[in-house]
Amino acid sequence: MRIDEEELILQDQEMRLTLAPHVGGAIRELKWGARDLLRPGPLESTDPFEMACFPMVPFVNRVAQGRFEFAGRRVQIQRNWSQDPHPLHGQGWRAPWSVIATTPTSATLGFEGGGDEWPWRYRAQQRFEISPGQMSIELAVENMSNAVMPVMLGLHPYFPDATHAQLRARLPRVWVTDPEALPLEERLTPAEWRFDPPRAVQRVSLDHCLSGWDGSAWLRWPDRLITLTAKACRYLHVYTPRGRDFFCIEPQTCAAGALGRGQADVLAPGERCAISMHLTSEAT
Repeated sequence: MRIDEEELILQDQEMRLTLAPHVGGAIRELKWGARDLLRPGPLESTDPFEMACFPMVPFVNRVAQGRFEFAGRRVQIQRNWSQDPHPLHGQGWRAPWSVIATTPTSATLGFEGGGDEWPWRYRAQQRFEISPGQMSIELAVENMSNAVMPVMLGLHPYFPDATHAQLRARLPRVWVTDPEALPLEERLTPAEWRFDPPRAVQRVSLDHCLSGWDGSAWLRWPDRLITLTAKACRYLHVYTPRGRDFFCIEPQTCAAGALGRGQADVLAPGERCAISMHLTSEAT
């Protein structure tokens, strides 16, 4: 384990994880020997969108016009990315996180937010752990306010080499979207959007939340296989942009747009919830 001025590096044999706490508590790089298991972030970048993975807390995806109501309270959130009129992915990915604890193969990062345009104060933590060929993340949030709080949690990993990647995941339903990528309604996933049986990720361009997920997926390239498992995540957002050599599969607790429909999870004062994502890699 090594702590540089702005980065934290964990290593176990050939497994190497580089964290950038100051860049939204993000992962900058995850390597297994010479292989990049996640798309690496540029060394000098401070843009979370260029990182390998970042946390989404206390909400995921877009909040339409930044407006929703909860428990009789009207909430207005400002846009947090210049290229999207709707605020997205919460607060944690745009804030520095603190290093709480470290060992050579694990680290815990923390962030406290809310009490501002997000009216409820909360405490978020990420715990990372690596072992040969494996990496796990737990993302947790605790309601620190004196009122019930809506919450959505998610993780946003970027995977490399979309040209050669195949995905397998059982995703029976999908939220179709409008031209601004806002969810409209849930439908059965059409055959051309399914990844069971497995198919090349570049066969279809998606930026959609899919539901009914069983928490398991695998990704295959010519030289490696990654198995992804997630706990407490019933939804998987799949992002396969055309013309880009990366893609994202994002485990999350709630469907896109859940805040606006009153379908987010709810935490009582002092209550805590958590999700986890585990990646296992093997050569093929």
